[in-house]
Amino acid sequence: MDAPQHEHDIKLQSVSGGLLAELIDSLPGFLWRLNAPSGDPRHVRRRVKQKDTAMLIAILDPFQEWPQLLDPYLTRILPPLISAYLDYLNLQIDRSPPNGSRCPSVAVALPEAICKVLYTLCKVRGEKVISRFFNNEPKYLEPLLSAFEAWDSPPASGRATRPSGGLLTWEERYVMLLWLSHLLLAPFDLASISSEASSSTVGMYAPGLDLPAGLPSVTNRLLPISLRYLVAAGKERESAVLLLVRLALRRDMRQLGLLQSLISWALHNFTPQSSKTLSVSIYQHVGVLSFLAGVLASTDRGTIGTFIMPIFRTVQSVADRSEPLFVEIRSSALARKFMIKIFRLVVTLVLKPKPNPQDPISEAVSSAILEDVIGQMLAAVADKDTPIRYAASKALSVITAQLEGNMAAEVVEAVVGFLGEDVLWESDSPEREIDIASTAMEKPHNVTLRRNLNATNPLKWHGLTLTLSQLLFRRSPPPEQLPEILNSLILALEYEQRSTTGSSLGTSVRDAACFGVWALSRRYTTKELLEVDTTTISAGRGRVGHMSVPQLLATELVASASLDPSGNIRRGSSAALQELIGRHPDTIIEGIKVVQVVDYHAVARRAKAITGVAVDAAELDQVYWHTLSDAVLDWRGTGSPDAESRRVAARGVGYLLTARAKITSVFEAADTMVKRVFKGLAAIHQREVEERHGLLLALSEIVNTAGRLLSVSTKGRQDSELELLGLREGSRHLLRLWRVFTEISPLSEKDLTSSVLRPELTAEAACHLISSLIHESRLHDETDHNQGSCYLLQNIPEEFIEKSIWIISLAIQRPEENVVSSASLAARDIFSVLDNTKRKQLLHSWVATLNGDSGSSLNPSGKSSGHLATLGAVFPYFSTTSPHQSPRLSNEQLSIIDTLVLHASTNAQIETRVAAIRSLAAGVLGSNGQSPLLMCNLTNLIRAAVTTQKVIDTLKLVLDDYSVDSRGDVGSWVRMEAIDAVTMGWESGTLRGENLGGEKIVEESLISRVARLAAEKLDKLRFKAWKCLRVVQIESKYSLVIPNDFVDASQTSSYQYFRQLLAYLSLVSLRHSLLEGLALADHLENLDVHNGNGSPHSYGLQDICETLLEILKQNISNDRVSIPTLEVLAFLLDSRIIQRLQDTQFKWRSLLILVHKAHFKSGNVGKLGAAVKVYAGLVEISPIRQDVLVRLMSMLMHPFPKVNSFFTR
Repeated sequence: MDAPQHEHDIKLQSVSGGLLAELIDSLPGFLWRLNAPSGDPRHVRRRVKQKDTAMLIAILDPFQEWPQLLDPYLTRILPPLISAYLDYLNLQIDRSPPNGSRCPSVAVALPEAICKVLYTLCKVRGEKVISRFFNNEPKYLEPLLSAFEAWDSPPASGRATRPSGGLLTWEERYVMLLWLSHLLLAPFDLASISSEASSSTVGMYAPGLDLPAGLPSVTNRLLPISLRYLVAAGKERESAVLLLVRLALRRDMRQLGLLQSLISWALHNFTPQSSKTLSVSIYQHVGVLSFLAGVLASTDRGTIGTFIMPIFRTVQSVADRSEPLFVEIRSSALARKFMIKIFRLVVTLVLKPKPNPQDPISEAVSSAILEDVIGQMLAAVADKDTPIRYAASKALSVITAQLEGNMAAEVVEAVVGFLGEDVLWESDSPEREIDIASTAMEKPHNVTLRRNLNATNPLKWHGLTLTLSQLLFRRSPPPEQLPEILNSLILALEYEQRSTTGSSLGTSVRDAACFGVWALSRRYTTKELLEVDTTTISAGRGRVGHMSVPQLLATELVASASLDPSGNIRRGSSAALQELIGRHPDTIIEGIKVVQVVDYHAVARRAKAITGVAVDAAELDQVYWHTLSDAVLDWRGTGSPDAESRRVAARGVGYLLTARAKITSVFEAADTMVKRVFKGLAAIHQREVEERHGLLLALSEIVNTAGRLLSVSTKGRQDSELELLGLREGSRHLLRLWRVFTEISPLSEKDLTSSVLRPELTAEAACHLISSLIHESRLHDETDHNQGSCYLLQNIPEEFIEKSIWIISLAIQRPEENVVSSASLAARDIFSVLDNTKRKQLLHSWVATLNGDSGSSLNPSGKSSGHLATLGAVFPYFSTTSPHQSPRLSNEQLSIIDTLVLHASTNAQIETRVAAIRSLAAGVLGSNGQSPLLMCNLTNLIRAAVTTQKVIDTLKLVLDDYSVDSRGDVGSWVRMEAIDAVTMGWESGTLRGENLGGEKIVEESLISRVARLAAEKLDKLRFKAWKCLRVVQIESKYSLVIPNDFVDASQTSSYQYFRQLLAYLSLVSLRHSLLEGLALADHLENLDVHNGNGSPHSYGLQDICETLLEILKQNISNDRVSIPTLEVLAFLLDSRIIQRLQDTQFKWRSLLILVHKAHFKSGNVGKLGAAVKVYAGLVEISPIRQDVLVRLMSMLMHPFPKVNSFFTR
């Protein structure tokens, strides 16, 4: 839905000049060998590198979206390509690769490369534009034709050819056939440019074709080629059809009877008498139909008048009759497309005046053809294939444009009437079913109803809307019909249906509507649009009576450009809006500013469009605000199919409230928005879970935004409490917020538990709303007693509190992260208004539930996450001391800590452990967002509890968790949360202080483990650990100088990161863990440890090596640590770094003994291999050389053959 932040089209516009200049500069060297030995300054190449060809194509391909950028450069790109191709043709070079050459995989023949580039240009800019640059000298017709015949036939030698049987690729065939068709425009008779007579082989490709006598040799050679590829399935069929059409329509060929022979042969292909026709490929029928369409499109009625009726009757038989051959042809969408094109061309021809009195088509026959074709086109606009709908809509518009005014109006009326079919009306109340159906588009009078388009066919609506747009583009409808057309266009601009899988079915309809508005803006004058009576347009949002047509369309386009889920529709609406305002100035409120705000590029990202563009547009005038506020609460906003879009739309509702509050009071603005949301909630059914989710989130944002605005607006003012109380009491819809879960949108247990109703969405939104309502019913600044009336709501009903507790109790049973987060926040806020008895009662029930589930192996994954998060959120509310009393935790707080520690350290599921640690960090070690008054003494209380080592021991355990299951290193999730816990505890002060032994306990137990994780293999973990070390360094006695900081996880994979990480080796307390982490992650080998400052010997090489020995000694039986440590020792020995310690007191024999103990009786081949590597380095150490050789000799006799291979290496 969202376009990339850095849009490709903008980049392409800015760099297009440089790209094309690079392409032009590379063409001479690509096509010619400059300064060739033969003395020719430009000797054409025989073969070119395939990668050079691919590079040129890669430069041209991105211009498909901006083909016009190529136009200034075509005169410098195409002539060199055409010239080089003709040079190659004139030299008659053998295009086959030399025998035994490897060129086919590296290089290609120059014609093939040129044709690939030319095809790319045709694809990007269009064949009609590119073919103009082809050389049209008749002298090249036969050489090009001869080259095609020679290159496209199997070689006489035994050399392998392509699977197609020839040496030409399909790009070459396409370009060469296109060039041949271009050369056929020569004004000379083909007989005058035919060099020699030749026999025709046309019978091989077109059985039954009876050619006239006396055809020139060029014709006899062109016909087999064009007929051969007329039935091809590839792109070359198009150029073959063009070649055959131009050949048949030449004056000299018509005089010889070639056109009549070809049309007779084409029509004979659709005779079902012979069963042989069923075995013909469908592409032959497609090719023949495209040939007939090409003939009709390229000539006039006087030339082909005698063939019009036979062609029409034949194609009509194919379209209507049920013979197997015709059914097979109709099964192809491509064939049906050409049939529609033939119908359109036939009608276009018969509507033209008779060229002579002998014309066989009478007025009655023309009228019958017209009626039949219009009927077939109206049926085809609902076809299941999009190309057919496009072709049918274009055909209807082209035909209608040639009709008289009354007849054209009838066609438009028929299209609008079809759009009115199956449009139902339903009551806003969910209790009433759809009870009124109207075939007209007008709304029934005196009844509060809304449209329901669920019964309509989206394919039919797309075709009909596209037809209307095409009609408007050709200005076929008279201005008197604009109200009906506008009614349909506005409906189509908001059209949406969903498939059974949830995908959108209305995007194409809205896209066609954007085209229709754009065409309307271009083809009709401002005066004509202003004279339209908008009171007859019932598709508006109830405020169209006082609007002009341009203003009505502008408001609808602003809503579509800001809120539509599809990026193409948002941009299309923006383009249509720009056209509307530019063509009809001074008719739209703040028109110039609207164009600047609703910019084509600004609406690319949906989140920005909803929260930025829509809000800026709403601030321009209230007419835009009303339209956007209605639309954002509809399917394009809070009713979006994906949850994230609904969350963004809810934020957009809050921003729209801010815009409204600038011209009215906060209470009035909030009351207006709440009223709209209540109306939406009352209209939905229980099963419409997504809509309820979005509307409840919108209510939450309204309450939050209104509370924030009220706080800001009353800060520093001395408003009387009576005045604010009057505003609050006058907002009757705000007062109904307390009954939202009982009256407005009643929630049952099924809504929060049944998997069919997606309870996670309802739970998330309801908890957000509960939190917002309670938060905005308390003082915003508890220390300012002068603001006693500065809050949005008051007097929380007991009924709401009970309902909220019930909702939260069900919500915290959900495992989804969004629900867990919102439910824990709602629990925190609901606890602020409960008495101690109720708090303890809820806590005991939650703890009992957790303790009962902890030992159950049937507990679903993540089922306890909500309870655990809630315990951390409500932890501060059970403090029993004041700032003047000695620190002491309450029994409830101790119970919470015990429960969280139990679930974090036991063998529970990994999701449960993650939730427990996260709750421990946010609720116990951190502040969890509580007010300073509530947290004033909590730090001292936590410190007193931490002395029991309970929390520290738990964090130590989880920082060392390397659990692995089928999903991989799931222990990394736990370690990541543990690092966050240490960081939060250090920042809040709960993990440092005098009663923690001057930080020594935490430093040795936790910070050292974090230092080990700073060298972790996972970059996310490294980044979190690094940030934690930085926090500890800044807020502790460490005086290290770290020159650079790292702000992204990807930066922790750099050489600079590990060089700076080694600075912590100077801290003895962290050296052991840091070296262990470097060894485990295998990062030490990537460091330049033997040169410059910052290498290990700068901190004491002997100390570092002794630390490595200590690590090996402590983990002698732990393969996860011992094997990497042995590998590091082997690397240092192989780099001749440890050898520098030969003249020191380093304990070489201890190293030898530890290595022997590590691999003794071990069956781990990796450990054995690492030990061999260490022994190989220790051979150079004189004091232990003999002992090392003995160890190596003994390992030569190892029973594992794999071990012997290590000695070979």
